[in-house]
Amino acid sequence: MARQLLCSMFQFSMQICELIEEVIIKRARVIIIVIFLLIGFSSSAKAHMFWINLYESFSHPPGHAIVSLGYGHAIPMDDLLVSEGATLRLATYELVDPDLGRTQLPKPSMENKEGLKTNSDIIVHTGDLGIRKLSFTDKTKPGTYQVVAISKSDFYTLYKNKKGKRKWEIKPMNEIEDAEKIIHSVNYKALAKAFFSVKNWTDPKPLGLDLEIIPKTDLSDVHVGDVVQFQINLMGRPFSSKPNKLERITATSNSFGGPDDFFLAANIYRGKAQFRMPAAGQWVVSVDLMQEVTSEGNFKELVDKCTAILYVSSISFNVKP
Repeated sequence: MARQLLCSMFQFSMQICELIEEVIIKRARVIIIVIFLLIGFSSSAKAHMFWINLYESFSHPPGHAIVSLGYGHAIPMDDLLVSEGATLRLATYELVDPDLGRTQLPKPSMENKEGLKTNSDIIVHTGDLGIRKLSFTDKTKPGTYQVVAISKSDFYTLYKNKKGKRKWEIKPMNEIEDAEKIIHSVNYKALAKAFFSVKNWTDPKPLGLDLEIIPKTDLSDVHVGDVVQFQINLMGRPFSSKPNKLERITATSNSFGGPDDFFLAANIYRGKAQFRMPAAGQWVVSVDLMQEVTSEGNFKELVDKCTAILYVSSISFNVKP
């Protein structure tokens, strides 16, 4: 999910609230849960995903890797990071070596130039998808490297103003000046990783991301029919679904139903999940996780700014025939 989805989400939630307010107005929390459940069923088809594309080339030894940022609906490339429909701003773009040494990669430009209109009414837009070439040398440290991109946190607040009208704004709830009642406020962050290995694959070390997918399988040599296992950590600890709320991990590929909005899904149990890969091609595995913000929980520092946190984390890799 990204900015476009959240905008649509709040607009849709206004309509739902109007329909059910008279029935459960005294239970605002229940209202919000219903809203997000309704939206969640369609989010996989409509969400702007965020992922990292990574391809290796050894045509000219010792080889190199090319990385770029994916944003939108279709793998490997769909939209620019800055567009009329949605914008994703990066807080982090870095290369992490096998020993957790970090190198900051140049962040993509967020300049939004006016499109060039052609004689045939096609508008040409320019943008930076963070394409970076990572050249290997004879002295490159062996092992598994991680490319990481993290968006800046954005707050989305749905509220009722002093005139009784529902509105939403992209700011924390404590900065809404004309709010009579805060209905819901979400802090959104997108995280993405991709991997490559030099000489041999080593188990990638956890990076301590807020929501992190860690492969427990050698992603450099996955073939059709192989089982790929993952560890899912929330705030550095294995995450597991609650009995009354099953959380899932999804996998999508343009070579296996992606254009038809089809995806694989598996439940997360004790921080673990897995897929048997059905087709060759590029795959994006992702987890969307919403957590309530309370004064006693992990996110108590945000209790005055939002009522929930929405993390969207992905990793991408390629499956061989």
